[in-house]
Amino acid sequence: MPWQIYLLVSIVLISFNGLFHRSLLKDDNSSPQAQTIAFLGLGGIIAVVVALLQGKLNLFFAPELTLNFLLLALLLTPAYLLRYRAFQLIGASEVVMFSVTGRLWNVFGAYVFLHEAITVKIIIGAFLILFGAMLTRFEKRQFIINKGIVLVLISAFLFGIGDINGFYILKTYDSTNFLIYSELIPVVVLLFLQPKVIQKLKYYFHKDKAIKVTLLSLCDAFGMLALYLAYQAGGNASIIGPLRATSVVVTTVLAILILRERNNVPNKLIGSVIAVIGVALLL
Repeated sequence: MPWQIYLLVSIVLISFNGLFHRSLLKDDNSSPQAQTIAFLGLGGIIAVVVALLQGKLNLFFAPELTLNFLLLALLLTPAYLLRYRAFQLIGASEVVMFSVTGRLWNVFGAYVFLHEAITVKIIIGAFLILFGAMLTRFEKRQFIINKGIVLVLISAFLFGIGDINGFYILKTYDSTNFLIYSELIPVVVLLFLQPKVIQKLKYYFHKDKAIKVTLLSLCDAFGMLALYLAYQAGGNASIIGPLRATSVVVTTVLAILILRERNNVPNKLIGSVIAVIGVALLL
């Protein structure tokens, strides 16, 4: 199957993530640590089941990849925590829109570490995506930034570099088994560092929250698997990374319609259109 199809499936599924995360984390009893464990823990279980069904479960990897998997833990664990804290402070559309800056780090990392060719067209497209994201915070003739935005930008950097590290691993390692590691490593790290956080998981025992976190994990697990398959099917990291940013358009519209995030709607929609133009330059 062409890598473009895998990528399209990934974009559609992951577009729903922001809505589920915001819905779960806007409650005062929510916790970024518990969200990470519940969300990624379920995702890891789903990934294991998929690997078993495919007959591909094999968690052994080449010794030379050990540092890459350690780097995976160092990048992804704080990245998830920072992003989920941002969901508690600002709207889903804003978190998703500024998370798109991670795609710039995809382009930079693909050039430096994976030695992929970067053209002027790709650079212009990537920066248009960034400009579209920034426009969403332009209100009353001034650029408004707060703690939530700062946390998103830091997490976007960590996720962006983490993607490049993941793309490097996927050159020689199965995508389904890698998904298991990328989902469960942050869970193991958090449980080791903060074992008491497991007490906060009771927040997800309520029926509505259990359904939301299960749907969230399903969308993310299969969305990320489709992403990894897109790379293994021949897509370049420098192209796949920025193209993933198109999910911001879907999430922004859904957040306006479903979560009723009606502040600064014109700028959010215009910013999304500019991001799409940036994406068009990457094709």
